[in-house]
Amino acid sequence: MPRSSSQVPAGYRSLASNRKVSICDLRHTIVGKPEGGERRRPYMTEQASIPMIVDGLDITACVAKIEEQGYAVVPQFITPEEVATIRHAFMTEVPITEMAAIGTTSGLTWRAHNLLAKTRAVDYLFLDARLRAVVQGILGHRGQINITTLFNTLPGETKQFLHQDDGLWPVPRPHPHFLCNALIALDDFDCDNGATHIVPYSHLWHDRAVDQSVPSIQIEMPSGSMLLWAGALWHGGGANTSNRERLGFFMSHSQVYLRPQESQLLSVPREIARTMPTALQRLLGYHRFGIGVDGRDPIDVLQDGNVVNPDAQLASAWRSNYQ
Repeated sequence: MPRSSSQVPAGYRSLASNRKVSICDLRHTIVGKPEGGERRRPYMTEQASIPMIVDGLDITACVAKIEEQGYAVVPQFITPEEVATIRHAFMTEVPITEMAAIGTTSGLTWRAHNLLAKTRAVDYLFLDARLRAVVQGILGHRGQINITTLFNTLPGETKQFLHQDDGLWPVPRPHPHFLCNALIALDDFDCDNGATHIVPYSHLWHDRAVDQSVPSIQIEMPSGSMLLWAGALWHGGGANTSNRERLGFFMSHSQVYLRPQESQLLSVPREIARTMPTALQRLLGYHRFGIGVDGRDPIDVLQDGNVVNPDAQLASAWRSNYQ
């Protein structure tokens, strides 16, 4: 959760005094109150019909927090046993892709991408009813997997610059939500080991570029917790000034009409994709979007491998008769 008043930057101490900094305080410190009342998001994604409570999580409240302040934290999203299982799989099955982090200077973060091609340990998380409901609440009924990343921030890593994850698509702001991102802590995230910096309400700032000097807060959360945020939110990894590593699992979902950062249809071999549940196959991109594959549902093509519609034989027969 946001750090306490004793840990806030100097610019906040007069605001916080001896109490915990509240998000409302931060809104007026960082954002200010627009003339004529509260700032509202001009364009909202058409909301899917979602249950209010899913497996104990208040989806309506969670989505409302993301819409309002740009992020939400779900404590104990997975159990300690699940954390241990996932950590073991990541450490034994997943090779490191790169030893770098965009926006840092020391290169002390190792990353692994394309996780769904390398382990089955996290398949179920993408199908978790709570996550699916939140993603639908932000993106609407249709969404797809954008990128999957495992990262380990090592001691000595520097602070990452603030950025917006949806800046890859050159579309003028404001626009509907492009991304709904989730980060599961596989270690305790605290200010010392580089917990994520965020700038609350910055997803509503459509008329300015990311400013590295703006105050931010760090999201401290115990292992097993999940941080969710909108793709337009200003955020960045913190500096790891401790002697401890910080392991996290990043799951990003995007609108189906956007090209994903990670080409899931090529990243996950078809022989692996065929073994997955249909719902996960569709999240990878095997969903009908207009014509599909020669008029067929991509799911059917994935299973039988026929990229030419069997009905095309009718045309061949017609040509034979015509000739």
